[in-house]
Amino acid sequence: MQLPLWFIVNFSLAFLVCGFAMWRGGRPERFAGALFLAISIITFLLPDRRWMDVQYTIMWLDIGYWLILVGLALVADRWWTLWMAGLQGVGVLLHLAFWAQMKITSLAYSTGLNMVGYTLMIPLLVGTITYVLRQRRLDLTKSQTA
Repeated sequence: MQLPLWFIVNFSLAFLVCGFAMWRGGRPERFAGALFLAISIITFLLPDRRWMDVQYTIMWLDIGYWLILVGLALVADRWWTLWMAGLQGVGVLLHLAFWAQMKITSLAYSTGLNMVGYTLMIPLLVGTITYVLRQRRLDLTKSQTA
């Protein structure tokens, strides 16, 4: 079985970004990385590959994921959680727009959802990098004062 290029790129990026977040991040980064990876795998297994109708299972999964990200943004002291929740909200709006007006082509629907998935990795990656840099600065200042 030959894997398509989009599959290889998508899951390579997801494993790299989420793995980095779970390895080097704080509690919010680890949680978001593990959740993103789980949602990505579940989403890959669920869709009707024809994309002719609303992907109801994925829509409800995305709504649940969005609610979890909004909850994380409300309790975590990280700026990037707001970006992830907002971007996931765009994905939910794509589902709802397609549901409300099915004249949108299925290619635009599937492409829009895929692009949201890719952009969700950006705030997680940048947030994890800023966490690592902040931890290094704290460790450096602790070693200088000791």
